[in-house]
Amino acid sequence: MKLESKGSVGLIALLVVVLIIGVAAAVYFTGKGGVGSVDEKSELLDSKSQKQTTVGKSIDTAKAADCRERLKQIRMGIENYKISSNDALPSALPDIGLGVGPDYFRCPVSGQSYNYDPATGAVSCPTHDNF
Repeated sequence: MKLESKGSVGLIALLVVVLIIGVAAAVYFTGKGGVGSVDEKSELLDSKSQKQTTVGKSIDTAKAADCRERLKQIRMGIENYKISSNDALPSALPDIGLGVGPDYFRCPVSGQSYNYDPATGAVSCPTHDNF
């Protein structure tokens, strides 16, 4: 009776895949390959960013982009509130009725509440000056 070893090919293939993933992860996390790198002059990164790794910068950039999108949605909510209430502005941000929790009105980077002026309807982020 002849027994064939089919498991050795699968084991070698698995080791090759693990090796390739390990090399790719080493290149990514050290930031040498340029994969996922973020330009230090990006408008999304604030001057307070302390993370030096490529992954840390990418996370900061994603949070800053989330902050920008939140502010955009809040501003659109304020405009909709004005339209539905005969040009009256909401007295507070939760009054615009977006159906979100109270954490939505905070910067995802710093956790600080957004600045809102009920007299003008202007909303801004205390962390990101250019948003």
